[in-house]
Amino acid sequence: MSASSMRLASFAFMAAMGMCLARSIVAQQREPQRQEVRGLVKSLDAGTSTITITVGGGREAAAAENTYPLAKNVDVATVTGADRFGVYREAKLADLAPGALVSLTLSGDQKTVESIVAEGPTLRGLLKGVDLTKNTLTISPQVSREGNAEEKTYTLAAEAEIAVDDGRGRRYSLREGKATELVAGSLVTIRLSLDQQQIQSLVAEGPSVFGVVKSLDAAKKVLTLTVRPARGEDAAVEKTLAVSDAAVVLVDDGKGRRVSLKEGKLADVPSGSSVIVRLSVDQNSAMFIRAEGPSFTALLKGVDTTKNTVTYAIPRGRGDAPQEKTLAVAEDARINIEGNAAKLAALIPGENGPILQIRLSLDQKSVQSINSLRGR
Repeated sequence: MSASSMRLASFAFMAAMGMCLARSIVAQQREPQRQEVRGLVKSLDAGTSTITITVGGGREAAAAENTYPLAKNVDVATVTGADRFGVYREAKLADLAPGALVSLTLSGDQKTVESIVAEGPTLRGLLKGVDLTKNTLTISPQVSREGNAEEKTYTLAAEAEIAVDDGRGRRYSLREGKATELVAGSLVTIRLSLDQQQIQSLVAEGPSVFGVVKSLDAAKKVLTLTVRPARGEDAAVEKTLAVSDAAVVLVDDGKGRRVSLKEGKLADVPSGSSVIVRLSVDQNSAMFIRAEGPSFTALLKGVDTTKNTVTYAIPRGRGDAPQEKTLAVAEDARINIEGNAAKLAALIPGENGPILQIRLSLDQKSVQSINSLRGR
């Protein structure tokens, strides 16, 4: 075949493909648009051939329950954690247990369910126990508004995908992991099977520790924190952590700007600073440290614009006099009165305030930001 004939044949083929594509688009435009509804399965009634799902529900609106009749030949499909390319697997209506996440495609008149795409729910919680002989994990879900959720034991599917977060907060912090790396006390996000008995995929990460630095040995990479328990009446405890050589350290200058957070070194974290520490999955080392100056609420007692200082009082227990302290205010400190930028001179003390939210520098020697909750 000559070159001109080949070009002509190629042009004809491309033209035919273009016409087919155009006809496909026109045909799609003529078809009635199908509405999709997403929600959680509440119940499935085989007798009446209906499905009831819970839709919505959040901070601003209550959840609603909708019931839809099922078409006689309704298609049911699912995607499991192992399906990396979005390949659907055929499923049965009997596989749809309450709590499964479904996407219902309705008929043109929006009265009947023509197809269902289902997947198991995603849960996040604390890993309480690992039994590799039985291949099971016991998980305590996060507390919901309805109250404490009971811990439950799930079987880890043979083909389950396991990912481990190294805790450093990097773009490539996730890596493929093994079941043998899972340790009680780590946080996990799991995707369950439709019957919610098996774990199809899992992401594990170390827990976070919040505290105040008591001491730090940068040479030995040892950090000791004073940690306040969740319950206020409990006494603070000390926790000593080994810091990984690969740990990420971030320091916050306390001014609340976009550029306030910078990467630093372990030696940049002074005693008395407040820190958030992310541990490794095995909880043996600190992988991420974010340090900032202490924040607290206080009453304004005095302002000296000549010395650029502020005097504040921190209320204590009943019968104890408030603890007063005077500190220098950084020249570039951010000062706000009821959300509006202001100068130090605009802060006027009264008999009972105003109330201030104060953020100190990392070394606690100067005030970096002041937010007045009640101006005068």
